[in-house]
Amino acid sequence: MMKRVWWVLLLLLAAVGSIGWWAVQSVQTAPELGIAQEEENLPPASYPADFAERLGRLRGVNIVLSSEWEIPKNLVWRSGKNEPPLGDSRAVRGGTVRLASPGPYPDNLLVFGSPTPQFLHANIFERVEMPLIEQHPATRHPIPGVAEAWAVQGRTVYFRLHPAARYSNGRPMRAGDYALGALLRAEVGDAGWETLCRVAGELRVYGDSVVALTLREEGPLPELRASGLLHAAEPGFYAEVGGDYAERYAWRVPPTTGAYSVRRVEKGRMVELRRVRHWWAEDLPQRRGTCNVDSVQYYFLTDEAQAWEFLLRGKLDLVQTRHIASWHRYEHTPGLERMEYDTDTPQPPYGVALNARTIPELAVRRGLLAALDMDRAIALIFRGEGRRLQSFFEGYGMLPSQKIQQYDPVRARQCFARAGFSTPGDDGILRRVRDGREEKLSFRFCYVPSEKVSTLVEVLRESARACGAEIVAEPLPWQLCAQQVREGKHELTFWATVPAEPLPKPGRYFSSTARGDEAPFGLTGAEMDAALRECDQATDLPSFAAALEKVDRLICELAVWVPGWREDRVRVLHAPHLHFPKLPGRYYDVTDNPTFWCTPERRGR
Repeated sequence: MMKRVWWVLLLLLAAVGSIGWWAVQSVQTAPELGIAQEEENLPPASYPADFAERLGRLRGVNIVLSSEWEIPKNLVWRSGKNEPPLGDSRAVRGGTVRLASPGPYPDNLLVFGSPTPQFLHANIFERVEMPLIEQHPATRHPIPGVAEAWAVQGRTVYFRLHPAARYSNGRPMRAGDYALGALLRAEVGDAGWETLCRVAGELRVYGDSVVALTLREEGPLPELRASGLLHAAEPGFYAEVGGDYAERYAWRVPPTTGAYSVRRVEKGRMVELRRVRHWWAEDLPQRRGTCNVDSVQYYFLTDEAQAWEFLLRGKLDLVQTRHIASWHRYEHTPGLERMEYDTDTPQPPYGVALNARTIPELAVRRGLLAALDMDRAIALIFRGEGRRLQSFFEGYGMLPSQKIQQYDPVRARQCFARAGFSTPGDDGILRRVRDGREEKLSFRFCYVPSEKVSTLVEVLRESARACGAEIVAEPLPWQLCAQQVREGKHELTFWATVPAEPLPKPGRYFSSTARGDEAPFGLTGAEMDAALRECDQATDLPSFAAALEKVDRLICELAVWVPGWREDRVRVLHAPHLHFPKLPGRYYDVTDNPTFWCTPERRGR
């Protein structure tokens, strides 16, 4: 008997030990992630020996390496030095903030050329990386980033880099790093290269200090448009790029010019950003009061319900929601503080995308627009407090509201009848006979299930059935749903994207050459392409707004998008030790810019 007990104990100890070993193996720290140790004042790394030759082979954008003495002498430089600081004077340093990350755990940490889109990249790269310049969230004027000054001459925008700008590995930033970034995008198949080719004609590097981008067309806010197209690459980090790039660099964390860098990963569970020691920009006037906490931990949870559970158990510090039912359930929780505010930022175009390639008949698509009762779905999801989008480009303040299609069963059946679907079957779904074969009016609707979206799909299925159309629900994991959209195999899908700043970029979604995750509509029409060209060729804001209004009208006429809801009312429940600056009125997400801070007594939770 005693021997049996001992054997059981030994087996239990072995099991516990193996679990502990697995847990340790699943946690990756800086050395394992290939993060260079933080140093100060290291010399710059060399560019590839064949750098100029590889640049010369590129087609689409002319990339030229010049010397500093060739910089035009009559440039009028601007610095934005009179713009107010981004942070709050009350902010203090220290502490850890734990947040839930939207989307699935990332497949990689690639900055360039990720085979699949990664939601986390917005948090770990875009929101903490320093752009050349950016738009102040309150004044909407340009402010310095990595560039200390900028100048516009015709269609060319010049950026002069801040002499103190450095990466987190201690190496200085140089203008040539932006040429290297463009080269890498072209060679590893990054979608940003196609965008750069479409919008810009030349990228010129003047020594180490100035980079200039010549846009193909004149247009409003050229300095902000140009800044958003350029991304730097530190040559030492990317010295081993080759045919196995995606595998070799998948979990290497690149040096950052921003205040935070990935320092710890618990695979499948959490990614932690830690503040860069001796961040080069921490004393710049407009960066005071920003990037205050020592670390930000992003936890990957299954859904919002789990995020609420973690918050109530003290394992998260904040939950932000636009789900009114959840808010009413938790808003008065003792020990937590609530915050509500309205934004006037551009809105993500939540709605149903119809694929014109897989549903090619316009009459059928118009029938679907009339058969999908979005208003009823919004009323149920938001308990009467939701508002419907009136335009794909809502929030930019430049468009009148379009007359969107309302639920109309009579009109829906009329449209379907024009396409030949006029005979109901035993199940009430309309049929037609074409080429001797009976066709059923049935459509696949792929989506990533959640409480809101699942409710939406069920309501739309009911409303479509009342109009003689069948909606077959296809709930899929995010990766599979994104793959269907990327490959253009979907018919209907629930879709939205992060709106472009400072101006909308409709060509991403609606041009005949648009592909991938941002182009679920499958349009190929000449009229839409002509309207998009007018947007690209607009030389000022009024002419751009007029061209954009044509695009917005065509979206309605071509019946490829059912407008969903707008989310300008933001509700936040957070731990009392977490504080935020006075909101300037344009934040879509209070965690977009790292201006929050922790009170000292609760640091290190």
